[in-house]
Amino acid sequence: MRILRASKESRLLNLKEFLLEGFGPEGVSGQNPYIFLAFLTSRECGVKFRILAFRLFLLFMFFEVRQAFSAEFALRRLSDQEIPQFQIDDSALGSDEAGSRELFELALRRQVPLCGRLSESWDFAGVKVSQSRWCRDTIRWFLAQLESGFMLNDVFQKARAELQWFESTGKPGTREVQFTGYYFPVYRAKLLPDDVYKFPVYRAPSDLVRPYFSRAQIDEGGAIRGRGLEIAYLDNPVDPYILQVQGSGALLLDSVNGGTFRWILNYAADNGRPYSSLGRAMRLAGIAEEFINLQGIKRYFTELHPEKWSRFANQNESYVFFKRDEEGPYGFSGVVLTPKHSIAVDRNVFPMGAVGLIETERPDQVEGDQAISWKRFAQFVVAQDTGGAIKTPGRVDVFWGEGPYAEVAAGRTDRLGRLFFMLVPPKQ
Repeated sequence: MRILRASKESRLLNLKEFLLEGFGPEGVSGQNPYIFLAFLTSRECGVKFRILAFRLFLLFMFFEVRQAFSAEFALRRLSDQEIPQFQIDDSALGSDEAGSRELFELALRRQVPLCGRLSESWDFAGVKVSQSRWCRDTIRWFLAQLESGFMLNDVFQKARAELQWFESTGKPGTREVQFTGYYFPVYRAKLLPDDVYKFPVYRAPSDLVRPYFSRAQIDEGGAIRGRGLEIAYLDNPVDPYILQVQGSGALLLDSVNGGTFRWILNYAADNGRPYSSLGRAMRLAGIAEEFINLQGIKRYFTELHPEKWSRFANQNESYVFFKRDEEGPYGFSGVVLTPKHSIAVDRNVFPMGAVGLIETERPDQVEGDQAISWKRFAQFVVAQDTGGAIKTPGRVDVFWGEGPYAEVAAGRTDRLGRLFFMLVPPKQ
């Protein structure tokens, strides 16, 4: 930011303008702390103004950090007049998918038996709420509406009238939430390696002590190779990596009678080393934005530049080990996730098992690995998962299930929107 040389009076005016820009009617944006830095480091800023601006900057950052990592500041209670009006999306994700009403009911029923595994109480906008109220009682309220035959838009109108509403404070000063997606990948695999299928998926080692070997030591150095830990082998190095990032998936294997069978893999353990975003590393290296998504990453490193894979992948030291399961994928506390209605949130600021509503965008028309068009939508969700990259009230990951649509939605979704949670009123 360029600041012209100024008199004492104009410096006072500049400071006033900076303060108004940082704390204006639109609220505090995540970029505005740097307004103070730009001002106080300029040569035109006098000592007194520099001290004042620096103190204000520290105060601002204190409240920003406190809000970002505290459940107390993650939600705000809405008045009846502030509760929004939405048209609830009841469309299917594909021709063979159930509609939203059936899937939402499934997500609710899957959560009820697991409510007892959650925290005993939670802070909703400064008020302690019992687990039985935010999980069991609220879920049962929604189930009662669905069992009575109400469609989702009817349920929404009743929820507006009868429930207490809370909104995520989102990104600092904006109330906007960044929505991304994840899915349940399915890959062809072989039980024994050959010249093509030579990239292993591992089960957890018996000597696993965190921190364990890094990604480079495991994949490049062969730190656990040949110990019988290989579950199966895939035909490229990117798919095992994606499987680890998604946390679960399925393998399709050839049977002796010429058919195929399916193994479900779920997260078993990790090496305890820090996670680093592959997309961020690519962006910092100046790689074109068109490749920084799920589909682009695979194309870039398998078709265009396979020689670069190890250098980029090994920047992420985190490594995930898997186990075979009868069903999945599992979210937090062992709940089976439901497409379109299970979301991952920061469990330090939002309660697991809470019923919510999201309003953002999703792919509308999909061709190949591209989202041709997008549509605004609102839908009921349940907070049933968490993730290493999902931090603060401003981040939500939507689980899209499996299949071509889910893969595109997971890979292409990076949209802003709003997040709400609902509670049954306290008993009088």
